[in-house]
Amino acid sequence: MSEDDNKLISELGEVENQLKGNTLLVYWYMLRCMKPLGAREIQRAVRLSSSSLALHHLNKLIELKLVGKDQFGSFIIIKAVRPGLLGFFIGSGRMFIPRFVLYAFFNTGLLISCTILFSSRLDAVSIILLASLVVTTLVFWFETFKMWKTQPL
Repeated sequence: MSEDDNKLISELGEVENQLKGNTLLVYWYMLRCMKPLGAREIQRAVRLSSSSLALHHLNKLIELKLVGKDQFGSFIIIKAVRPGLLGFFIGSGRMFIPRFVLYAFFNTGLLISCTILFSSRLDAVSIILLASLVVTTLVFWFETFKMWKTQPL
């Protein structure tokens, strides 16, 4: 590994360590809004006790070089990273969806296609295939729902 690779890995590790709790909630909210935000607006949306607490978390994000200020004093996302829980979601703005939803839709389509294809002739192999597709489809939908419920905001 080169020195640049080691530096990048250590920076990502630092972001991973610092981006927890309310700081993660503030960052998540900012990623979802994708517009300049004030500290009071963030404080209300994330349900922090005071705007100074929101400023504290925003300053942590500024130190991590993830957030900056625009010319009007509002806070904006400079760099979008997906450490920890955020890595399980795809999309941007208001459309954050669990990554598992893609697998669930693919498996559901495969299950429907195989059911139509094998409906005329059911033998042991097609029954085993359909049963395994039912199980994997249910697992993917369960994981999608579970991940959807864990999103912070």
